[in-house]
Amino acid sequence: MVDKINKILRKWKSRLPLIFIITILFLFLTGVFIKGKLELDTNPKDQTPVIKKNTQPEVHHDPLLPIADRHLDRVVKRGDTILKSLQDDGVPAKVAYRLVQETRELYDLKRIKAGKKYSLYFAGEELVNFVYIIDGNQYLEVHRHIEEDQFTGKLVSIPYEVRNEFVRGEVTYSLFNAILQCGEQAELADLMASLYEYDIDFNRDIREKDHFSLLVEKKYLEGNFVQYGAILAAEFVNRGNSIKILRFTDPEGRTDYYHPDGKAVKKMFRRCPLPFMRVTSSYGWRRHPVEGFSSRHNGVDFGAPRGTRVLATASGVVQRIAFTGINGRYIVLRHPNRYASYYLHLSGVAKGIKVGKRVAQGQLIGYVGSSGRTTGPHLHYGLQKNGLYLNPLSLKSPSKNPIKKIYRKEFNRRATAFILTLEGHKLLARMVLSPPRLDIMNRLLL
Repeated sequence: MVDKINKILRKWKSRLPLIFIITILFLFLTGVFIKGKLELDTNPKDQTPVIKKNTQPEVHHDPLLPIADRHLDRVVKRGDTILKSLQDDGVPAKVAYRLVQETRELYDLKRIKAGKKYSLYFAGEELVNFVYIIDGNQYLEVHRHIEEDQFTGKLVSIPYEVRNEFVRGEVTYSLFNAILQCGEQAELADLMASLYEYDIDFNRDIREKDHFSLLVEKKYLEGNFVQYGAILAAEFVNRGNSIKILRFTDPEGRTDYYHPDGKAVKKMFRRCPLPFMRVTSSYGWRRHPVEGFSSRHNGVDFGAPRGTRVLATASGVVQRIAFTGINGRYIVLRHPNRYASYYLHLSGVAKGIKVGKRVAQGQLIGYVGSSGRTTGPHLHYGLQKNGLYLNPLSLKSPSKNPIKKIYRKEFNRRATAFILTLEGHKLLARMVLSPPRLDIMNRLLL
């Protein structure tokens, strides 16, 4: 037994220099990330998370203004305007109108929709303060100067503490479950799925034992987690294939996601026109479910409930909107490089979609239905190039807007540092550290 222990100690002793060097390298690179020396952009302007807690911004009272003695939290009801809602809360119509008019240069309160929250502060019966959380990053704060009979407002940034934290997990059933098992919230699964939507079909491609690592912003308010910011870097290993993604802001101020080779994550075509889908009929020869004979199926059928939102898989122009006995209500989009996409059996067309209209990738164009010759609600999605049909599920879609050559050197430096840091973190996790000790180390490092 003693000999075995000595053998193990000698084995680990021989590895200590390597472990020491790797640990020092990892600590250094992690420090670079956290201190911002890599200048990774941390402004999540392409992701707008939702505040998860009912956090109420503190009103900064002017000493010359009356102090509120009553506070109301309200929600704009369906069918109401902000003016109607304020009057229902006891604010005189004239005061409510002036509040909206005198603050519209800062923020047009008429844009508030049903379900949005706001807060009112009263001194006696007089409204003295109004607060509206615009989004996850700022709120409108309005003060009423009663003697001068006017409102003044300002936009206030929510004072988050932003921490860059590592998240690691393994898929056992679904990405959603894997994120929850990491102790994270479901919103992170949505952020990650949107990041990888061009490379991985999370309904069909993922397998048990797939795993991922993320460097993600987390926002805290008074020590409590409130929401996620941007994913700064990520790796997903799908069926043994590692897909790495890095967030990069070039000197022109343009922020986007790229693979380590500099190719943009965004591609010309999304993999699927539906947010959630189930393939009910693949591309190729099949037995027609209605006619009963074999024929070539020039697209893919996605089963989905009636009314499911159909999104444009690529930017383009609406070429045709029509109805036939076989195709039902359908839309054809024309795309660059002589591509065209087809969306059949719709229950309806989205508002504003008409022939000649330019649409953006991911824009709502219609709704799943069962019009035409069908056995139930589904979307038939077809894709052509130069008039020839393609299999949408096997299309190798070209990337959009790769890193400019003049920025490649800076990008390569950051990408290399990210990969080394991520690999160092994974190596530490595979060492003899128990999960509690690894958790302690993560907090010390980050």
